Amino acid sequence: MSFMGRGAIVHGIPLIVAIGAGLLLAPWIMGASAIQGDAGARGYNVGVVALFLYPASYQLLIIAWGICRWQRWPLQGLLLQLIWLSLMLFIAAMSYALVDLQEYLRSSEP
Repeated sequence: MSFMGRGAIVHGIPLIVAIGAGLLLAPWIMGASAIQGDAGARGYNVGVVALFLYPASYQLLIIAWGICRWQRWPLQGLLLQLIWLSLMLFIAAMSYALVDLQEYLRSSEP
């Protein structure tokens, strides 16, 4: 695999997911106001936290990675691993939120 192809995969996927999460945050918050009762509140809360924290953590980690690369510090690999770990935690949190909301959405259908 070429250097450009590897860079597109390593940096492209987390970046696209971070942009998507940032764009989804406002509609998710607006949808949370429609919940009545406590049935789906946990799923929406987990979703809001995940949608807020992943883009913020990605932004901090990619800036730190850029600084380490510029200074030629050996922490570049660790920061890339932390970016991917935060992506996996985001996917797990959103999966949990969507599974938790399935029960609420089924019970609110006519």
